[in-house]
Amino acid sequence: MAVVMLTTLLLIVVESRLLTLLATAALVSFLMLGWRQFRVGTWVPLLLCGGALALALWRGVAAATLWQAVERMLFLASLIAMLGTLRSAAAIAPEVRQAGLFLTNQPASHRYLSMTFGGHLFGVLINFGGLALLLDLARRSMSDESATRLPAPAREARLRRMSMAVIRGFSMISLWSPFGFATNALLISLPGLSYMDFGPIGFAMSFVFVAIGWGFDRLEGRRFQRLGLPRPSPPPGSWRGAVALVGHVLALGAAVFAGEALTPLGFQQALIFAVPGYALVWAAVTGHRAMDGAAAGVGAAVRAAWTRLSDLGAEVGVFAAAGFLPVVLLEILPTTPLRAGVLALGLGPVALALGLSLGVVGMALVGVNPIVSASVFGTLASQLAVPGLSDTAIALAITGGWTAVIGLSPFITTLVIAATIVGRGSHVIGLVWNGPYCAAILTTWMIFLATLMLAGWI
Repeated sequence: MAVVMLTTLLLIVVESRLLTLLATAALVSFLMLGWRQFRVGTWVPLLLCGGALALALWRGVAAATLWQAVERMLFLASLIAMLGTLRSAAAIAPEVRQAGLFLTNQPASHRYLSMTFGGHLFGVLINFGGLALLLDLARRSMSDESATRLPAPAREARLRRMSMAVIRGFSMISLWSPFGFATNALLISLPGLSYMDFGPIGFAMSFVFVAIGWGFDRLEGRRFQRLGLPRPSPPPGSWRGAVALVGHVLALGAAVFAGEALTPLGFQQALIFAVPGYALVWAAVTGHRAMDGAAAGVGAAVRAAWTRLSDLGAEVGVFAAAGFLPVVLLEILPTTPLRAGVLALGLGPVALALGLSLGVVGMALVGVNPIVSASVFGTLASQLAVPGLSDTAIALAITGGWTAVIGLSPFITTLVIAATIVGRGSHVIGLVWNGPYCAAILTTWMIFLATLMLAGWI
């Protein structure tokens, strides 16, 4: 995997088929060695890749198309690994645990909002690492003296409410985060799309989703308000950790946008260079402040990142498939007849956009990761060129469905991680605990999207 990452960085600045072949061989070897980590959500897209490749070779698809598919495959596979370097830097940073303690020890009246924003903030910065960290802190908080004195129903409700707050905050990354998987999958699938076309809209709607989730949480907590339960409080000074994490997100975002503006690099190219660079600087600063020096911090982060690479088989497989499938499918599927068929159905652009949202949700519920369905749907919908269905509308339709299903489908990595840490089944967490919220935000998003389209704003 290290070979894949390094050669992908080189391929951004030089064009070399030899390097591409080397990286491809390394990636295939990595996936073959890590096949025991695969779940349903990994096997399905990888098998689809195998079938699409066989059909493409049989039909004689142009070599240039296959090279493009391989390059996208390598880029997305490297991106997920590069984002892991931030997690390694965060693992040794004292402000991360300090922020976690600040968020999980808020009074009940503030806890949902603090943990939702915390799940969102941690997720933006360190992705699944942030999700795991906050959920683990929430689970550990249940063994505190104040929690052990609670009645059993109240303890279960507190764990459930904290877990839902973190998962819902994490899921909203898909709406806008420039470091998120949804944004990067769409920017690759829709080359004419700019981040500013859809990112700010998603960011604004994330606050609406927070309000909906807060409403669900308040309804659930009403039956415990009169019990006089002990009021937790965060450790003194722990708020500084939360402020520091906000600073990290802003600094990393500024570095990516500056890289795009001041260099010939595109947005995603700037991102894949900025993330490991920022992780190294963060680790060096941590080492200087809290360890035996900057070198010690960098060494600890590098060792953690190196060790974690071997555990990325499932995630890398999904991302690799998301890069490869859309390019190949576009060549082997009969696009012209498909477009004619869509138009013959008489469906307008609004109906098609809403269908994209529901399609992402439906595919995730049967085990197809949203990054795969988003990449395929986005590419095909754009190429169909249906009048009135803009790339912005396609992107918003997909991100809305993606956000709604992240906390719903038992096959999604988010819920698999949550189930392992919280100790409840992924189907319980997703379908039972979070189902009503997911249905509510999906309905809200579809109404919002239809309104924007009918008004002619997108």
